[in-house]
Amino acid sequence: MDLNDVAVFERVVIEGSLTGAAARLGQTKSSVSRSLARLEESLGVRLLQRTTRKLNLTEAGQVFFDRTRRVLGELREAERAVTQLQESPRGHLRITMPVELGMQFMGRVVAEFMQQHPEVTIEAELSGRVVNLVEEGFDLAFRIGELPDSSLVARKLGNLNGYFYASPAYLGRFGVPKKPEDLAAHDVILFMQPKENSVQLMRQGKSGKYEPSCQLTLHGRLTVNNIGMACDAAVAGIGIALMPKFLSANVVSAGQLMPVLPDYVVLHGGLYVMYPSRDHVPTALRTFIDFVTVRVREHPWFE
Repeated sequence: MDLNDVAVFERVVIEGSLTGAAARLGQTKSSVSRSLARLEESLGVRLLQRTTRKLNLTEAGQVFFDRTRRVLGELREAERAVTQLQESPRGHLRITMPVELGMQFMGRVVAEFMQQHPEVTIEAELSGRVVNLVEEGFDLAFRIGELPDSSLVARKLGNLNGYFYASPAYLGRFGVPKKPEDLAAHDVILFMQPKENSVQLMRQGKSGKYEPSCQLTLHGRLTVNNIGMACDAAVAGIGIALMPKFLSANVVSAGQLMPVLPDYVVLHGGLYVMYPSRDHVPTALRTFIDFVTVRVREHPWFE
């Protein structure tokens, strides 16, 4: 069975006549007729009932048309997908991400991507809210932590583990915790979600994997809903902050914060890119996702 003959059969059914199919395909009517004859001969069944006025599908023809139309559609989609791989990324992308991630890390990554792909324009919204990508017309979102059930496609880029940090001034006044239990005597900057105040501390085992160490309930006078404010408050000396490396790196390098209990970590979940499910991911979006994936996975901030 020749796929070209199958494609001719599909076009004949869609157009409703050999003449119409021949015109759309750029072939002669006799050539179309020969293709149908070869196909029916190879299958051993009649697919079309021909009269002087119209063509009707036989029962076998209807079954064959329904199945082969899906197959031919998938083949055309595959051809388009392969063709897209050869195209230069171009077009407009709307992306959204948490404020701190955008300010501390993604700004440089986006700029580097745009320098390499000058035909792509990007609109980036930095926000703490969970954007509805489909309803609001966004192409991609960066999400942190546990993901709810969703129809969106999700790709994990890396892990975002939390570490404890405090300012030199705070540690000078209240002392440096030597073991996890010492945190009970310290002000820890808390988050509004209740579960964030009870944490499972992990420690790297001999195998290199993190293993449970102890469960702690943290206490403190300041409660926030923004990790950036927690960082600023820690720098000001109000308490010990639990935050990921991408947020603490600059202030630690500047000497404004110091690691506390550096052998212990709280697993905060992952960093993900999410985008609407579709048959074809546009070249610009696919290329951007691949680019970001490499940049995140090669960076020490994301374990």
